[in-house]
Amino acid sequence: MIAFVALSWPACAQPRGASTIEAAPPGQAYDYVVHVQNTYDYRYNPEVQEDRILLARQIVRKFCARNQIVSESKFKTEIFGLITGRPDYRIYVKCLS
Repeated sequence: MIAFVALSWPACAQPRGASTIEAAPPGQAYDYVVHVQNTYDYRYNPEVQEDRILLARQIVRKFCARNQIVSESKFKTEIFGLITGRPDYRIYVKCLS
């Protein structure tokens, strides 16, 4: 008899390319890190910085209405010669009082 056991894993709960948010580590100049989706969607282009920032603000608005974008980073997901992937974008957000 073969049994399949599904373990909870956060990465499995999110569709590939979906946006996520996480709290920043203590002592950082920002409060949240928003991983914006890197796939195209209706009225969203991940290669356009204004689109990424707008999406990040919409996501973080639930946690802090007034916010400021601190910085942005881009991580290449390409494995040379094996996989050509879209880059991952992270937006660093600070909540304002």
